[in-house]
Amino acid sequence: MSSKQIEPLTFHNSVYTDLDSLVNDMGKYWNEGKQLLFEGKLREHTRKQHPSFANSCAAAEKELGSYPKESNRIYLKWLCKFDGIKGLYWKGSCYGNFKSIANFLCSSSNDELNDLLLFMMDHQYLSMLAKSLCIKDSIRENIRFIERNVSKSDTMFEKENALSILYVILSESKEFYFQGKRFANPKDFAAYLQGYADKSKEELSRAVKPLFQDEYNLDPYFEAWIIMHGYQHELTLWKARFQEGQGESRDIHIDFSDDDDGTDQIQPDELPEDNKELIEFERLFKELLINQSDRIDDEKAFRGLLNDYFPMYQMEKRLIYDLYRMDIVKAIRESSGTDDLLMVRFEKRLVKDFGVKDDLARWAVGVWCRCYA
Repeated sequence: MSSKQIEPLTFHNSVYTDLDSLVNDMGKYWNEGKQLLFEGKLREHTRKQHPSFANSCAAAEKELGSYPKESNRIYLKWLCKFDGIKGLYWKGSCYGNFKSIANFLCSSSNDELNDLLLFMMDHQYLSMLAKSLCIKDSIRENIRFIERNVSKSDTMFEKENALSILYVILSESKEFYFQGKRFANPKDFAAYLQGYADKSKEELSRAVKPLFQDEYNLDPYFEAWIIMHGYQHELTLWKARFQEGQGESRDIHIDFSDDDDGTDQIQPDELPEDNKELIEFERLFKELLINQSDRIDDEKAFRGLLNDYFPMYQMEKRLIYDLYRMDIVKAIRESSGTDDLLMVRFEKRLVKDFGVKDDLARWAVGVWCRCYA
């Protein structure tokens, strides 16, 4: 990106005339950079020449006012969003671009960097940095997928696995070795496993056992390989089944089929609009929202209420909770009404992130909008 010219500004005993050089050196000289930003000097200096940049400074200052003990997090976020940033900076350390980060992950155990990367993924700052560094879309989308898993506190995802998965994704190695054989893609691997499946389910279960850490987590290198080849939806569905206690490790061969046979998804005709059970579900959900309105913002309490009200509605309850985790409550509150744009946005997220059928997604979003709005 071309430099953004500014009036001369002195920082760390040097004079700067462009934003790119200034902000990157603010990352290197962490404490001095925070002082320049949070005292408002940078905002005032750039207000006339670069109003959008000055606004980003003002936003960081305002956030610090709300969270005065989180200056390092807010500063990191501000740096990651700058489209002229050249690497990852943290408290005086420079870890470079994503290629350098991959080398760090491969060559040494750096506890500070490991903790930082997990923290960034938990707050979805790593994909923000990837966008600013112009990382190609496929890698950025894979990083976002890892972030969603790391930030879901209600899953059994082993967060430490995220670092190994991140390394494989950044290294872009698209080959996987299993039992001394090299596989170029999951389709070839599925065909290989089918040979065991043709013998018996027991043979298949024994064969795939090394691919599992436990009954929920895959070997991280294998999981990264699946993600890199675009099977995020299948992976999400498979893990959801295990989280609900509906799967076995031997079921893994289902995830790599070329055509969706509906095994892992509920068909839309299971949700007819005149279904009496769904009408009853919606009535009870509205009752929950009215009678327990003071507990809606407490996620743990809300999940407990869902379990209490709907012990027999496992599928419907899960969809409602997934939307809750997507902040649909906040979106409805902040909107002027439950407009079509809001509904379509959440429907698409259900479909994309969880592989939910269109009709199911439309029903679930509609229930939230009708009962809460």
